[in-house]
Amino acid sequence: MTASELAGTATPPPAPATASATRRIAVIGLFVLLLVSLAARTFFAFWEPPFDGTVRYDDVRALGGAYWPMNLYLGGPGYAISWVATAVFIVLLAHGRGRALNLLGALLSGVGGILFALTITAEALPFAYAADPMVLPEPAGRELFDILNAHLGLLVPAIVGTQVAIAVGVLAALVGTLLSKAMPRWLSIAGIAYVIVFAALPAETSGPVTAAIVYLLQVTLVAAIGWFGLRAGLGRRSLTPR
Repeated sequence: MTASELAGTATPPPAPATASATRRIAVIGLFVLLLVSLAARTFFAFWEPPFDGTVRYDDVRALGGAYWPMNLYLGGPGYAISWVATAVFIVLLAHGRGRALNLLGALLSGVGGILFALTITAEALPFAYAADPMVLPEPAGRELFDILNAHLGLLVPAIVGTQVAIAVGVLAALVGTLLSKAMPRWLSIAGIAYVIVFAALPAETSGPVTAAIVYLLQVTLVAAIGWFGLRAGLGRRSLTPR
């Protein structure tokens, strides 16, 4: 057993000693895009009204005309871009015994993230119209909210299915990094524990504080995967001066 294995440090995937200038710009740009998208979706997650299985007319109406644009231009793209970027970094971490798991994880998390973003964005549109007094008077809007809420179950398979795909994808990728030592051992293990313990936690069993903590841990984990994927893409070179 080597000293690095004993210390649990990361063993980055083999890569050229020096990445080309174009590759460096692309990989660094993608990491910046990942951070921006994570910030965007985090702001959106704490901005939108809390969801407990019902979308309320008064909550959406109080947001005025911002509800649909925020979903269309911030929330949806934030989730889609963050998961696609994460999938790319997972691919950059793929090597050795964990390669197949990383590639599988990238596929599931990337596709699952896109479909999840599309689903939650599409879900918001009818509620946005129903709460707009320029489209429907309030009594008709409230009635439409009741109808839409009564049929939200139609979206459950898509929402839950895509979340499961993302979770399984990230779990597979983390196991892959554990096998290949592409990230620090403790980080891979902590990430695996997070996915198993928290990602499957039913939303109705946790309060807003717990939900916020779970969400922020997810964002931190995704950013960490991106960071080590960035290092792998740069050919093990540190971003700080030597």
